[in-house]
Amino acid sequence: MFENSNRVMRILVLWLLAFGPSPAAASKAHPMQVNIFGDGNPLNGVEDDREPVLAGPAETGVESDRNLNAGTIVCDGKFRGTAMVVDTRDYAPDFAGAILLSAAHVFYDLDKKRLFRRCEFYFMGWRHRAGYRAKIDLDSVRMGDFDPAQVTRRVEFGQGDWAFLYLRKTWKNYRPSQGLRLRAFAFDEGESFQQRGGEFRLVAFDSDAGVITGSRNCTVVESEAGDLGGGAWKGQLLDDCDSADGASGGGIIAVLNHQPYLIGIRSGSHWSELVYPAERFPSGPPDGAVWDRRLNTNFGRAVDAQLIGELVAMIQSHPQ
Repeated sequence: MFENSNRVMRILVLWLLAFGPSPAAASKAHPMQVNIFGDGNPLNGVEDDREPVLAGPAETGVESDRNLNAGTIVCDGKFRGTAMVVDTRDYAPDFAGAILLSAAHVFYDLDKKRLFRRCEFYFMGWRHRAGYRAKIDLDSVRMGDFDPAQVTRRVEFGQGDWAFLYLRKTWKNYRPSQGLRLRAFAFDEGESFQQRGGEFRLVAFDSDAGVITGSRNCTVVESEAGDLGGGAWKGQLLDDCDSADGASGGGIIAVLNHQPYLIGIRSGSHWSELVYPAERFPSGPPDGAVWDRRLNTNFGRAVDAQLIGELVAMIQSHPQ
């Protein structure tokens, strides 16, 4: 029975790709909704490869993950997503305070279409450890043109889904070396990058496990015509990094020679509403579904010259 239904699904998918509307036309962007991918066979379990990220030097001095530092955003008492700690030393060696990068939609009440009133950052998600909370000044947030009233209607959704946050008062034992360096990655070299031993990862909070996790050995590509993103805007990244609730604002990372670089920020996911209709899949594709950039994928916003320029402007707006 399972093999027959699987065969029917494959025939349907092939027919849709050959004769149906374009993938982008049959999909919508889904902020906050993210997926865990597998081989599509629910009988052998969900192939979720996420592992907890070890604490950074603020807690244990562990070298292997010392730069993979992140935390959680809580707004008006609600858990909202992930934010990445940014290394500012290339632009301001003596900068006081900390800067975070996250997704803009994290700071909006998407039901009421407005910004939250009060937000806080918890380093590594440690909400119950004294000294690891930092207040976010929402008046100083530097944000893209995310519009909560047009979450899924604009093909450009995601391009403005970024936010830099300044923390004047940091958490316990903070050091600038805890952050990730930003890098504009050339995705036309993605395959050769991996052949040279490079690796793509996602670092984000897993609200079910209650920890920051890392998904390793991901595939990350730039959207183009013919896939779910339709190549609608430069720097739209599609990836198969496993993630779930809490990953919005998480870091898409390139690691080469043991040096991690922050190259993108997780926004949400795309999927074909012809293959995964809402009446059968109200929460989107089931965990363990196959990753396919034309049918089912997570997506994010790449770090580029604009974002690096915004980081520099953020630093300059807080003179030391």
